[in-house]
Amino acid sequence: MQQHRATLGRGVSVRHGDHRLVPCARMRSGEGVGRPRLARILLGARRRASGLRLVRLRAGRFEIPALVGGPDRGVPLVMLHGFSDTKDSFVDVARSLTRTRRVILPDLPGFSEASQPIDHHYTVPSMGASLLEALRELAPCGAHLVGNSLGGAIAAWATLEHPEWVRSLTLIGAAGVPMPVPSAMQRHIEAGHNPFVVRGEEEFPAFLRFVLERMPLMPGPVMQAMARDFVVRRPMNEKILDELVADGLDLSERLSEIAVPTLLLWGDRDRLIDLSAGRVYHRLIPRARLVVMHGIGHCPQVEAPRATARRIVETMAAGEA
Repeated sequence: MQQHRATLGRGVSVRHGDHRLVPCARMRSGEGVGRPRLARILLGARRRASGLRLVRLRAGRFEIPALVGGPDRGVPLVMLHGFSDTKDSFVDVARSLTRTRRVILPDLPGFSEASQPIDHHYTVPSMGASLLEALRELAPCGAHLVGNSLGGAIAAWATLEHPEWVRSLTLIGAAGVPMPVPSAMQRHIEAGHNPFVVRGEEEFPAFLRFVLERMPLMPGPVMQAMARDFVVRRPMNEKILDELVADGLDLSERLSEIAVPTLLLWGDRDRLIDLSAGRVYHRLIPRARLVVMHGIGHCPQVEAPRATARRIVETMAAGEA
């Protein structure tokens, strides 16, 4: 089988034909099987501090939980997490936005608390279609879209498929295009070492340090719950990653069709999706602006939430001018 690089999942760059990978962990979750009560309490407190409440949306066979906050007026902001992350990934970004704008943070189909039918075929188009169907209830007239990693690929796909619905686009370390320069993750994999293979909960903190350049403060119970969830979710993650790899999505040929104001936000220490992928987006999207965040890794929304929020607000303003 021919092998080539593609960016998939939460920025994992893999070779088609290599199915040994275990996808990325949840960055700020604590959700899932066996989560202790204290972790649930801490997670709920974070959500309340950001003015968010939990709602449950439906799209066909999928139930899609979402965190929603802010006044019910104007064009809402939808932020999509990455591979094996959760809706809580953007909670700290939402904190400075919910005072003035409706914010919607959904789980991606197949991840976190969303439905995870084992017989569903998971691709960017299939997940994107289910998400858009669910979001029509809360954003019937359109939305500003933000996506990190896999969520970025879905956001770009949605902008191409439904340009009338998207007002602005922010892609953060996004998958969906070739990566001309191999990332650190790609080099590890090609050398026979996969940092995503976490054999036990005790290895999980080192994995997070590989994904994040700037580690946020994280209570012990939340870290422990995240580690447990990551280990438990491994079979489902492998299934979804296999299907994403087999689908081989590459949006490059259509990116010139994107006409809305577009921000490309990349950490210069992104070890999962190299900055060169951001430059591909920048070259191909006519109105794109590339902002490189220094000293930041794969998840600026976790590592520098206030700065990330400011950039998103600028892009939304351009979309409403």
